[in-house]
Amino acid sequence: MVTPNTTLCPSARAEEGALLLGVVGPDQSVSLLKEPELLTTELTEAVTSIDAPERHFRFANRCVKSGCNQWREGRCGVIDLVMSFNKHLSEPTALPFCAIRSQCRWHQQVGPTACSICPFIITDSTQTNEERLNYIESNALAVE
Repeated sequence: MVTPNTTLCPSARAEEGALLLGVVGPDQSVSLLKEPELLTTELTEAVTSIDAPERHFRFANRCVKSGCNQWREGRCGVIDLVMSFNKHLSEPTALPFCAIRSQCRWHQQVGPTACSICPFIITDSTQTNEERLNYIESNALAVE
């Protein structure tokens, strides 16, 4: 159950009880909703009827820490990996709107710079860890 004090993973799976945070647009960036929508049974059934809903929507749910495959050395490995390829980013002077910032694992762990890169992170629960790493590495090199 998500409460106001729950630390949230901003890259969770589409499952009942999660929060719908945003929609992935045609440019592959996430447009965040003004208010997250709780995934009820009905909404969960609707979004999970879509193939790989995490590629189309952004969800948040409680951070399960070591219960997550992405947890590394007491930290979220997702944001650490993405930030390792984006060391050139400086702390933003203005932050984009985010309804969960005060509870966000990525913001708690990395700070405001995580907010700059967050809209460009798309959850893909269908890839293996090796496939994710290869994708991130190939796209990071393409940007340089």
